[in-house]
Amino acid sequence: MNRGRARRWATPAAVVIAGLLALAGCGGGGGGGSSYKEPKGPAQATIDIKGGNFFFDPKNPQAPAGVDAIKLESEQGVHDLVFDKGKLPGFKLEASSGKSDELRANLKPGNYTFFCDIPGHREAGMEGTLTVT
Repeated sequence: MNRGRARRWATPAAVVIAGLLALAGCGGGGGGGSSYKEPKGPAQATIDIKGGNFFFDPKNPQAPAGVDAIKLESEQGVHDLVFDKGKLPGFKLEASSGKSDELRANLKPGNYTFFCDIPGHREAGMEGTLTVT
């Protein structure tokens, strides 16, 4: 009888544990913090940035002012992309090896410093400047 009870609970428990592990592994992968609001409408351009151990390529991309899509593709490991000094509060892209994440942003002319905020990544060289004209 104990064996039957154990089997009866084993499958639902395994499903719950698997679900919790899947959620924990997601790490908010849809991009953007909960406070970030994407602008409406289509993007006029897409800025493609690759991230790897420990680089962004291109390191200094350019974009036209207005609504643009920013896409981060990770070539190696898990990386994210955030902007410095409150330029785009709540904006965050996250991608793991072979995956990408993308959000639209309404960019005003100027320079936007971006970096990977995973501990140690910025210090190892994962920083760049987006120039918007």
